[in-house]
This record gives sequence, structure tokens and C-alpha cells, in this order.
Amino acid sequence: MRIIAMFMILAHHFIVHNGYDVLKLPLEPERIFLQLVVQGGGKVGVVIFFSISAWFFLDREQTIKSNLKRVWIMERELLFWSLALVAFYLVFDRADLGMKLMAKSVMPLSMDLWWYATAYAIFLALPPFLSKGLKALGREYHLALAATVLVIWGLTSFIPGAQSLTDNVFGFIYVFILISAYKWHMMPFTTKQVWLIAGIGLGFFLLYTAASATLSLLGHDMGIFITGSWKLPVIMVGFGMFLMFDHAAFHSRIINRIAQSVFAVYLITDYAASG
Repeated sequence: MRIIAMFMILAHHFIVHNGYDVLKLPLEPERIFLQLVVQGGGKVGVVIFFSISAWFFLDREQTIKSNLKRVWIMERELLFWSLALVAFYLVFDRADLGMKLMAKSVMPLSMDLWWYATAYAIFLALPPFLSKGLKALGREYHLALAATVLVIWGLTSFIPGAQSLTDNVFGFIYVFILISAYKWHMMPFTTKQVWLIAGIGLGFFLLYTAASATLSLLGHDMGIFITGSWKLPVIMVGFGMFLMFDHAAFHSRIINRIAQSVFAVYLITDYAASG
């Protein structure tokens, strides 16, 4: 699942970091595919990638010491790759390596060199308190909180121009509240229910794609905003895909080894000079 999620994220980066704006393409199946599947799929991939971590956080007691240790391990990995990339571009492509990027590469975590890594590091400081706080709420209030955030950030995600979450730590907190409410207080979804949730999310993708295409024909060219960060259909598809894999039993040492390496692929390909 991590491998698939990372592939979706890399495909998304291929579109958003491309020098050519996909909206300049004629309104044909190619553009719709790039916007809906390739670009939108990256946001689904982020939900999947984080859901994997959040799911297993909920299985064990979170401590400040253990989570700070995770941050330190991640900081070392980020620093290794950022300095290695600086050295690479100094030798092979110095034109794309500015002084600002070099300075950020010395302190990649605190300087937000990779948004996901920085947001995730901030989030790692919170589970010891979030988990205890959510458990202290009890079933009734935890589910009420989940319903509240779904109204605030879920239902409003269907409204063009409404306030929405961006790529930051608050998206992680939002999804963590939802996943913990499901895992602690709800009956596990059946396979049919999982398919239904993901299917409804995909249905909204298609509905808004049709609306976007219609508006484009009328001269109002815009992206398919429903596939943006932390939109409810994105979470429905992403978490639905995660649960599909959770229902399956499969073990492979080789695939696990590859899955452990995909974060490095993200760091390399999403480095500013690599775009």
C-alpha cells in the first residue's frame, strides 16, 4: 500500500511540478485524465500514506520520548538526502541550486524543505497528548467531535471557494481524529461497505469533473477542486483503499523492504532542484 501510495504521489508531482500548465491543454480526455487521475490521485496517496502510520499509532501507547526519537531518526534521514542532493546538483546542475535552497538543505526539517516531512514531524509530537485526550472524551464525545470536523472540513469541501485545509499538520490531526473514532468506537466496515465508501468518493470525483468540463466549455476554465488536499471524497477514496488492503492477508519480505525505501524516493523527486 505504501508503494502504491507513493507512486500516486510521484505521479501527482509530475503534473504540478511540470513546466507546462495542464489547464492549457485542450478539453479532451487526456487533460481530464491528468487532472482527475494523475493530479487528484496524489492527494489520495497522501491520505493512504498517513493512514498507514496513524492506524498503527493507535495500536500502541504513545510516549513523548519514543515520538521524539522518531523525529530525530527522520531528521537524520532528511539531512542525509538533502546534503547528498546538494552535492549532486553542485556537480551536475548548479544552475538549479540557489543559495536559499542550499541554506534550507542544511536544516531540512525546520526550514520546511519537504512539507510532508515537516508537518509529520510536528504531528509526531502530538499523539501522546491527542490519544489520551481523545480517549478521555469517551465514545459519545469522540464520535461527536468526528462528526463536527466532518461538517467543518468535510461538507464544506464540496463548496467552491469555501475555507479548506491545506498541506499542513492540521490535515493530519483531522484524519487522525476520524481514524481513531472509527478504530476505537465503530464496528469494522465490511468489504461491501468499504467498496461503497470508496465508490461514493469516486462518484463525487466524476460528478465534479463533469461540472468542471461543462464550465470549461462555457469559458470558465478551472481545475477539479474536489480532488484538493483533505477534501472529503479524497479521504473517502484514500481511507477506503487502505481498508481494502487491511482486509487482505499478504506477506512479502521483498515488498516490505521496497516499501521501507519509498520515502527516500519522495525526498529525491520532490527536492526543489529536481522539479
